[in-house]
This record gives sequence, C-alpha cells and structure tokens, in this order.
Amino acid sequence: MRTYLRIRGRRAEEVSGEIVREQPLTVFVNGEKFLTLLCSPVKLEALVVGYLWMEKVIGALDEVARLEVSPVDGRAEVTLTHPVTLPTERILTSGCGGGITFRIDHRLFPRLHSTLRVPADRLAARMKDLFAAAVHYRESRGIHGAALADDERLLVVAEDVGRHNAVDKVKGEALLAGIPTEDRILLSTGRVSSEMLLKAARMGVPLVASRTSPTEMAVALAEQLNVTVCGYVRGDALNLYAGSALLLDEPVGAPRG
Repeated sequence: MRTYLRIRGRRAEEVSGEIVREQPLTVFVNGEKFLTLLCSPVKLEALVVGYLWMEKVIGALDEVARLEVSPVDGRAEVTLTHPVTLPTERILTSGCGGGITFRIDHRLFPRLHSTLRVPADRLAARMKDLFAAAVHYRESRGIHGAALADDERLLVVAEDVGRHNAVDKVKGEALLAGIPTEDRILLSTGRVSSEMLLKAARMGVPLVASRTSPTEMAVALAEQLNVTVCGYVRGDALNLYAGSALLLDEPVGAPRG
C-alpha cells in the first residue's frame, strides 16, 4: 500500500491504495543467460516454465531438472535434462511490460481442429468469473488478468503487468498442475495481439475472449489457425471477430444501415 494524492477538480485528498509491483527477472538456462523479463513478482515459477514452453525451449515439464527462483535477487536458474541451443533473434512485442518473443512465425503453428462450442452467455459468465478472481486488477486497474477455463469454471488464473506474462503464467501453472490446455477457453483483460493469438494456438486453445479488442493481425491469424476470437465481452454483449466455437442463440441478422 502507498499513500498518494487523489485530485478531483480543485479538491485534493490523501488516500492509500495499491500500486502495481514490477521487477526484472533474469532467466538463466543451463548456466547461460537467456533474457530478462519485466514482470509482477508473483507465480514466478509458473512464468518461467510457461515462457520456456511457449518459446519451445522445453516441450514438457519433465525436461526441467531444477528450477530455482529468487525474487530478492531477480534471478531464475533453470537446469534442463538435456543441452539446448537458446534462440537469439528477439522480437519486441506490442505488449506492456516489454514483452519479448523469439518464435512469432505462424507457420510454426498447425491449424487447430476442435469441436469446442460455447454458448455466448457462458463465455460472458466466465469473463465475469475472471474479474472476480483477478484481485490485483480490481484493486489497481494497472495489471492484467488471464485465465484458462472450460464453459463451467475457471481452471487457472494469473495476473501480471504484462498481458503476455499473464498468459505465460497460465500455461506454466497448467503444466505444474498437470492441467491440459487443449480445447479450453483463454480469457484476458487485455488486448488480443498477434503474439497473444499465437500463444493461444500453441496451447491448443480454440477460443480466445477479451474484455477489449483484438488487432487486425490477430484476427487474420485466427482465421488461418481456426481460432475463435471474441472481444468486448460484457454481460449480454460481445463482438465475434473470427471462428465458429461460439454458439449463437439466433441466426445472424442482416447488416444495419
């Protein structure tokens, strides 16, 4: 908690509230420095495991022989069961928190084949569940929440200053808990960019829903990879940008105007 001034018009008052925490975390793999992530200092083990999986440094949790994370030192030491050549061509993503990815080429991702179908009201209910579970988001509005869900409940929830980090934490926690991500729903409070869409495809997730909008590139990738993208999900309204995993109660009406 910190004390700061809240100013409304000509009036200023002293209030106490949460300010989002952020710190660098440097990841070493087999003794070699890989990269430094800017992140929220919670669920760091899940972040490291999820990020390494997303970047195809590991393919499964059993490839990690040792993982030690020190939030105090800002270091994560990862020892794998095998030698690895770390990717070096870094791509700065459009994410907050200075997101970096190495494998953005959509040709590395196969087209998804899923029979998942989710009614619109259940998707809205799961988004409401995410807001209820995202404690830090509600308190500060300066952090992103993400969740893995089915049509009945949330399975994993994570928060971070970077929306990409939040998704990596979701995947990492799912790996640590032995929860499959295929044929699930990925929920996010942040924008669905191309990298976010590719992370979903890598996880085998056929339905991505956000409180806000996707980018044009994300929608184009979703069409190529057979991922359903919904944005501006509210209680009884949403936008469907691509895909067929959303069940509609009525036929699509003719365009207005």
